[in-house]
Amino acid sequence: MPEVSIRLLGPFEVRLPDRTVRIASKRQRALLASLALPPGRVVTVDVLTERIWGADLPSSPREAVQNNVHRLRRLLGPELGGLVRNVADGYLLDVGQDQVDASRFDRLVRAAEQATDGEPARARELLRAALELWRGEPLGDVASDSLQRDHAPALTERYLAAVERRVDLDLALGDRAPSTLIAELRVLTARFPVRESLWERLLTVLIADRRQAEALEAYESVRNTLAHTLGADPSARLQSLHRRLLTGDPEPERVTPRQLPPAPAGFAGRTAELAALDEQLDRWSGSGLALVAVHGVGGAGKTALAVHWARLRQDRFSGGQLYLDLHGYGPGRPATAEAALGRLLRSIGTPPDRVPNDAGEAVALLRTLLAGRRMLLLLDNAHDAEHVRPLLPGSHCFVIVTSRSDLRGLAARDGAHRVALRELAAADALALLTAAIPRHRAEAEPDALAELARLCGRLPLALRIAAELGSQHPDRSLAHLVDDLRQRRSPLDALADSDPGTDLRTVFSWSYDLLPPDLAHAFSHLGCYPGSDIGLPGAAALLDVAPAAARALLDRLAAVHLLEAHRPGRYRLHDLLREYAAERLAADRPEAGAAALRRVLDWYVRAANEGRVALGFSRPVPLSRGIGATAVPLPALSGSGAGLEWFEAERGTLVAAVVAAADHDLPDHGWQLAVAMRDFLDRSRYLGDWLAVGRSGLECARRLGDPLAGYQAAFVLGGAYSRAGAHDDADATLRDALRHAERLGDPAKMSRALSVLGVVWQRAGDYDRALACHRQAEIAARPAANTVVRAHALLNYGAVEILAGSYADALEHTREALEIYQEQGLELQESCALANLAAAHQRTAEYSTALDYCRMALEITLRVADVSGQVEVLTTRGEIQLAMGRRDAARDSWEKARGLLRPTDPSYARLDLLLKGLGC
Repeated sequence: MPEVSIRLLGPFEVRLPDRTVRIASKRQRALLASLALPPGRVVTVDVLTERIWGADLPSSPREAVQNNVHRLRRLLGPELGGLVRNVADGYLLDVGQDQVDASRFDRLVRAAEQATDGEPARARELLRAALELWRGEPLGDVASDSLQRDHAPALTERYLAAVERRVDLDLALGDRAPSTLIAELRVLTARFPVRESLWERLLTVLIADRRQAEALEAYESVRNTLAHTLGADPSARLQSLHRRLLTGDPEPERVTPRQLPPAPAGFAGRTAELAALDEQLDRWSGSGLALVAVHGVGGAGKTALAVHWARLRQDRFSGGQLYLDLHGYGPGRPATAEAALGRLLRSIGTPPDRVPNDAGEAVALLRTLLAGRRMLLLLDNAHDAEHVRPLLPGSHCFVIVTSRSDLRGLAARDGAHRVALRELAAADALALLTAAIPRHRAEAEPDALAELARLCGRLPLALRIAAELGSQHPDRSLAHLVDDLRQRRSPLDALADSDPGTDLRTVFSWSYDLLPPDLAHAFSHLGCYPGSDIGLPGAAALLDVAPAAARALLDRLAAVHLLEAHRPGRYRLHDLLREYAAERLAADRPEAGAAALRRVLDWYVRAANEGRVALGFSRPVPLSRGIGATAVPLPALSGSGAGLEWFEAERGTLVAAVVAAADHDLPDHGWQLAVAMRDFLDRSRYLGDWLAVGRSGLECARRLGDPLAGYQAAFVLGGAYSRAGAHDDADATLRDALRHAERLGDPAKMSRALSVLGVVWQRAGDYDRALACHRQAEIAARPAANTVVRAHALLNYGAVEILAGSYADALEHTREALEIYQEQGLELQESCALANLAAAHQRTAEYSTALDYCRMALEITLRVADVSGQVEVLTTRGEIQLAMGRRDAARDSWEKARGLLRPTDPSYARLDLLLKGLGC
């Protein structure tokens, strides 16, 4: 890299070791200066346009910038021109940080800040080296309103802060003649007459050198300047120095506070959050104000994180560490600004009689006394941004605020960097428990330890309480503690404590009790929402409001961490908060829960039926009279892809809704939700959910004693048993469905039950029983008005005939089914028929024809996002390719199929075996 130096801290210069490169054009000076602030960072064309031309934009900005870059490169010559590089939508200057004096200055200042605590002499030398880079007003000769407005003042501020810090080190080291310091400070106060911090240092040196008359003269000078220029009085610090001159009082002893609470025992995890705090500390210049907001639900460990980190980094704060509990949430009243400021001032040695009563005067004095001290200020348990804002120092402080509020206002207005705390990662939760429970017990019962962490919702406070309970009874196993937690009416009972600060109910109540009535109503009702993943329409139905109103309520709850907005339009309620919300609803509005649950289940039954139809498997079906109307709009689902996406988003809630319907005596909702979900669960291979939904749905149907409900629910569960390979359970359940269909006298339903019975025995390898079932299914379907029912029977009939070796019959039946599906426009079923035709032609060694059918089937399954169908077709295609001797192609097909499956899916193991047979 060429040894070029770009100098911005004074008149603009580009220097090589042997010469100065003259850049006469003001536009090219502005261009190069823009790229050098800082170097190595992309500057977009839009930004460059504004910096070069300001408001007087050229007609073609991009072309104009390109022309100026071309001219600049030509002027710099072949040796330097290549340093200006095109990148993405802009340009960057490809030089090292030390090749630009402004960047080198910043690096030296940062190094000085890191050395200040233990090596003040070295810190001073670094600051001297940094200040020697300055040759005058920054960005001299750079005619750019934008740079002069946005960068020159900031550079000057950094220069003055470095000068002041170097003067402070001179005073602390005591090895520099006062007269030299006084002369330097007189020059600086003349250049910057309204910068009070320079005058404060001048008066301090004059007083220390016993030059009282000159100090009084300097005070009068700054007082007059401030009065005429700003119409303001001198700062509290200057006035304090003036009083000392008049009274002869000694300066109050400077106290270095060390107020951090003890480091939390057994702290675990939070690696990313600790790294985020470290990153903010590394970015902090030491002279300005750094502000970090740690926010999260009660019990998430905000204070523990802040104190743990502060203890680790306390040596970086030579001026000391202040800690203040603002009592924003908890017993008693939140600390007022006046009380908080008074405590902070007294903590740094201000005599009580000199603490102003007025909050404005107090914070001004605090800012003066903290200036130049490089301190940490931990403001714990703030209520909101307004609670914190009056307490913020002006400079030289790293401030951490903890709160249950998300403190968005503190980020937007005051530049705070926010660090969110959620529940611990699973491994960190186990580490926290292991740190508090004797290691031999933890290692002896790893499964019980993991379940204990799960029951505590991985919330640090709950984990600490559970660990303490385990330690109190060393003779009882952890499994016993887990059983106790499970058997309690609520986990909150087992995690209760006589200390309000560690009792979860009390901790949660400190947030709940401060909620306005509309938010308290919304939060408590969420306790009966099915599942922890909350969608906006479902919440609107639950709360009986419009979706827009529901969003506003949920966002406000998320802002105080009683809810988490974990992705757009969806919210998550922590399990322990759900228990607390349900308790509050039962206590405050016992009659409201049942009505709210019915409303949300009404909406989900109707929405799931829309999704079922969108998937393309089924036609709309009339709902029973037990399902109420809903004012909340249903999802608009155009096509199977949209339907699949909706079901994926709502899957956890829908499964919980079926269970909730069974538990809360809403059987109509339970069985109809199970029916609406069946096709999705089959298609997406969620076997565990399918079994759970099927069992709860059948339980609901049996309570009703209705043959239609019994048929539909038994059909759902029988299909799940069949997919799971539980052939006897599937046979018994589906024969129950067949009996209900016969009671209804419905040929379509009888055919459907028989057809799935045939699939059960097909999967069991009993082709004779399977063929008999499919033959009966096809016969039963003939009187049905809907020809699609017969097509389903023919399709399944043909599938077994392929396996039984009856290829001619299989082709005949499958082609007949294909024609019906194509006439009805049922693409998904059409793909199934095409896949079966491919399998039939594979068996007869007509491989080219078989591959053609695979291609047509795969095109449809990809178009309609049918994962299950894609797996079947790709598996068949791989078998055909292997038979043709195309091993690599077969491997590719099977790897793609396996990649679509979860490892728990039975087909995953089959594909694994196929691939191992190829040596994969």
